[in-house]
Amino acid sequence: MQKILLFGTGNLYKQKEEYVRHNFDIVGYLDNNLEINGKGLCKNVERPMCRPENSVFLLNSDIKIVLMSYDYVSMWKQLYSLGVDKDRIIFGITFPPYTESETILFDKGRKFELESNCVFFCFETGKRIRIENHNQIYELEKKLLRETYRSKYPIINMIAHMDTKPVSRKFGLERGKAIDRYYIEQFLEKNKKIISGNCLEIAEDTYTLCYGEDRVRSIDVLHVEGWGNNSIKGNLETGEGIMADKYDCAIITQTLMFIFDIKKVAENIYKLLKKGGSALITVSGISQISHYDAELWGSFYSFHEDALKKLFIPLFGEENVKIQSYGNVKIACAMLCGLCQEDLENEDFNINDKEYPIIISIILTKE
Repeated sequence: MQKILLFGTGNLYKQKEEYVRHNFDIVGYLDNNLEINGKGLCKNVERPMCRPENSVFLLNSDIKIVLMSYDYVSMWKQLYSLGVDKDRIIFGITFPPYTESETILFDKGRKFELESNCVFFCFETGKRIRIENHNQIYELEKKLLRETYRSKYPIINMIAHMDTKPVSRKFGLERGKAIDRYYIEQFLEKNKKIISGNCLEIAEDTYTLCYGEDRVRSIDVLHVEGWGNNSIKGNLETGEGIMADKYDCAIITQTLMFIFDIKKVAENIYKLLKKGGSALITVSGISQISHYDAELWGSFYSFHEDALKKLFIPLFGEENVKIQSYGNVKIACAMLCGLCQEDLENEDFNINDKEYPIIISIILTKE
């Protein structure tokens, strides 16, 4: 096993330590930061530690020196001034495990080379650049990674050259169905058996009629202005028109974003449900602003699951609050650009990535 002196025991060494210990025999440590008493600042080392100029190991040409620090340029210059041969130098940054950018950096035989007291980075083409500090390599890593990503992901160039204006500011409705409605209707279809008895829906009764089938006894429509058939003039924020313990089911889709005092809304939803009754709720996560609703009521929120848990669990109890997010990065991009459902494939909707919530559904049950 190759005997080495380890020059540097900081962050880089911590990342590569397992590889070093499995592949080399560490006979000593070099450290420019020694205390007056001669003890190194690195604790728990089991081999001699000394300043480079005081190390007897530097005289042994059979012992390699691993530069295990991002400050490898100044380390090499110091060792060069002490007469160390460049053939004894190993760059610890080239050891695995690699970050994604390091994997690309050292691909295709790219490597460091030494000439006099200089460090060069050499490409597979023969081109080389002189390295003054690790920041140059850091920037080179990012540049190479960007080039790799542009080849691997065509969407990067597509977005880089796309218009800053969306395809549609109307959620694609002029050409087809809105993307978010796919998830809303999927949620209601899956839970349609809950839609029964005395039902309340916000603004219109479309979803109650569509999914309630013959289970519904009565339908009330809650609207702040009292618009529409079977309408009750009421307000989820103020509690106006809200009757306590009346409904077996409340359908409240895409509403909470446009009400400022959502804590009051949560309390009023709890109030209007009978014991054993449930509310089927959807809210927006990632979405453009609906200017129509914003101009009428104001637009205040986009939601995360954590916020909804904080809002509803204190009232309904953790076991009575079921939350699920829908969407993925492709759907999010499509939604923001103003695409419609018909612009996408059905399978695009089948993957749900919690980090890209387009729609969040909530089922609340009142005990």
